Amino acid sequence: MGLTRVRTASINRHANDNPPASFGDATMVQAGAKAYASFGCANCHGAPGVKWLKYSEGLHPDPPDLKEVAGELSPAQLFWVIKNGINMTGMPSFAQAGAQDGEIWSIAAFVKKLPSVSDADYKTWTASAEPKQ
Repeated sequence: MGLTRVRTASINRHANDNPPASFGDATMVQAGAKAYASFGCANCHGAPGVKWLKYSEGLHPDPPDLKEVAGELSPAQLFWVIKNGINMTGMPSFAQAGAQDGEIWSIAAFVKKLPSVSDADYKTWTASAEPKQ
């Protein structure tokens, strides 16, 4: 329990970026779904109509179900975690993986909307997503 408290305190202390004015609009959310798919986020976290891959069950701690935590995290917290990753977990830094801040904000916007995204919408939004190399 101590590590969870330390991780939460660290995220809260560092997550102070302000989201762009377009945060949460339909265009950004759809771009975020595509980036989420392209960067392989569904492999560990799943997505509407997409189960996470079996190997993610071997990660400790388990990757969170983002539909369950989306409401608990602010846009700034999501941005910081996606950008920087979380030490001592399987969550990588997507900035180091080549994601630009605009892409990271769009992924955060998608995650905030994730609880209400239908399987059909996700499939449509991500149909042209190409894996990032």
